[in-house]
Amino acid sequence: MNFEASPAPADGRADTAGIDAGAAGDAADPPVLDFGRGCVVGLEMSEPSWTGASGEVRDTCGGAHHGTAVLGASRVDDPVRGAVGDFPLPSGCLQIADAPALHATTGLTMSAWIFPTSLDGENPYGVIAKRNDFTNDDAEYTMFVWTGNTVWVDLDSRNDRNHGTRALINGAWQQVTVVYDGTLPQERRVAIYIDGALDTQLPESSASLAPYANPLSIGCLPEQPASKPQIALGGRIDDAGVWTRAFAAQDVAAWYAATKR
Repeated sequence: MNFEASPAPADGRADTAGIDAGAAGDAADPPVLDFGRGCVVGLEMSEPSWTGASGEVRDTCGGAHHGTAVLGASRVDDPVRGAVGDFPLPSGCLQIADAPALHATTGLTMSAWIFPTSLDGENPYGVIAKRNDFTNDDAEYTMFVWTGNTVWVDLDSRNDRNHGTRALINGAWQQVTVVYDGTLPQERRVAIYIDGALDTQLPESSASLAPYANPLSIGCLPEQPASKPQIALGGRIDDAGVWTRAFAAQDVAAWYAATKR
């Protein structure tokens, strides 16, 4: 999926704030959602293969925040979604070096299609994480699956750690999206979406996310020292993206429609 402009879904829903006003087009054309706006990492995972070479997993958002496959992560062919990433237990992961553009401040959207195979309702499984270690409490932002197989979120440390209500399942593709908007009232700053639909809205005390000089990890939840298991997803991931803006509900629905296979 191209992490740039895309037609609105068939029902015509569109967030006007996300429309590329500079795009020329006939009045009959569907509105175009600018998925490139605020995109800092967009991983289509369509490379021919991953060898572990530095930066070989290409960021298509234009900022050159490319990823490196480590600890068993590989590019595989999926019968539903084509080229995807595989993140085996215990530690398969993509690592992206820290950069100023990855610091989200007051707006953030994280999204990925995941195909878990090892969820057990008890242990954590990483999806997107900008942290080094749980003990250090240095999470800038994380999205992972944990108890009850629900989506969990840490933002600006784990002081407001919280989770959704809908249980994910093994052996099926599901899109998970977390949106943070620090400009909203505290009790409504975080929203979790599953397959483009709102799962739950959660409180978050921080009106802005403090920057941490941590790498961005896709497919795992890092721990230190690096010799420890890195809490991989145990499954496949496709179309993983991070934006430094808060998607509206219409944007989330449109992104789901644009990336669904």
